Amino acid sequence: MARLSVGVLGLSHDHVWGNLAALAAGDHGRLVAAAEPDGRLRERLRDLDGGVATHDTFDALLERRDLDAVMIFSDNRTSADLGVRALGRGLPVMVEKPMAADLPGARALLAAARAAGLPLMVNWPTAWRPALRHGLTLARDGAVGAPVQLSHRGGHAGPREFGCSPQFCDWLYDPARNGGGALVDYCGYGAVLCRLLFGRPHAVIAVTPPPRKPGLVAEDNAVVVLSYPSALGLLEASWTQIGGEPAFAMVVYGEGGTLLVHQPRPIREGEGAGAGRVQLVTRDGSRVVDPPPLPPSERDGPTHFLSCVNAGRAVTAFCAADVGCDVQEVIAAGQRASVLGRRVGLPLQQGPA
Repeated sequence: MARLSVGVLGLSHDHVWGNLAALAAGDHGRLVAAAEPDGRLRERLRDLDGGVATHDTFDALLERRDLDAVMIFSDNRTSADLGVRALGRGLPVMVEKPMAADLPGARALLAAARAAGLPLMVNWPTAWRPALRHGLTLARDGAVGAPVQLSHRGGHAGPREFGCSPQFCDWLYDPARNGGGALVDYCGYGAVLCRLLFGRPHAVIAVTPPPRKPGLVAEDNAVVVLSYPSALGLLEASWTQIGGEPAFAMVVYGEGGTLLVHQPRPIREGEGAGAGRVQLVTRDGSRVVDPPPLPPSERDGPTHFLSCVNAGRAVTAFCAADVGCDVQEVIAAGQRASVLGRRVGLPLQQGPA
């Protein structure tokens, strides 16, 4: 199997470095070129791999004719725009979560992929965690009976406190480029789990208190509740949380029991999450389930993306573009519900509620 020639658009998203390491360690592709306006980030890449061509404009990379696919790691707004352009140039795209800065951007990206008939993968880092994936499978298979509620909390003490780079922080704290604050950053992780377990919600309510940290213009805490006919999703996000506990990657409450995915959290940006485990609590007691390993083609984002491009098969539902767009709709509905102070029904229209 020939290695695909890969280009990278943007280096300002700190997740890029782990993904580039995964790309280099795999046998599905090779990094040929990268484009990034910030010279410090281009230099960091050259220090890692002096054989990679670097460009200071995105146009220069998109004009190349030697690429088979691109991975995008810019700010959320720019990433969606670049994805549309890359798909228009005939290139399969992997974009880092949450897909876009807003719902119109996500919808435009999804439409571009459909029009081009090309793969578009939304890379959720949690998709490559065996315990979470196995817990989701068990919940869908009825291990705790009919599910009543899925809860997910994500967060840290804030991007700067978590050790994010200055370039990453520069746009994470900018609502225009990020799309918001903690809600955009972390509620999507729970929304994608709800989407896979329950489907699309019927309505959303949300609360985003005023920022606690001085100078912050976006929310640093959020709670979003998803309504379903016979279930609910509870999503929590924080940029003020001290420590990584409780380290529950997901809790599913069902009519016959409770399922908890324990996932040790990294304490700084770029660190691994550690091995997880699944706990099943039923009327008969509690037991811990060791998750099976993920298939070789799903060990990380670049491996899965490029193996799917090579084989011409669809990406896992966790990272599917239509699922990612539905998650973006939940994020947008949560933002709208918080501003309006009331329940917002779905599907969400583009204009004001």
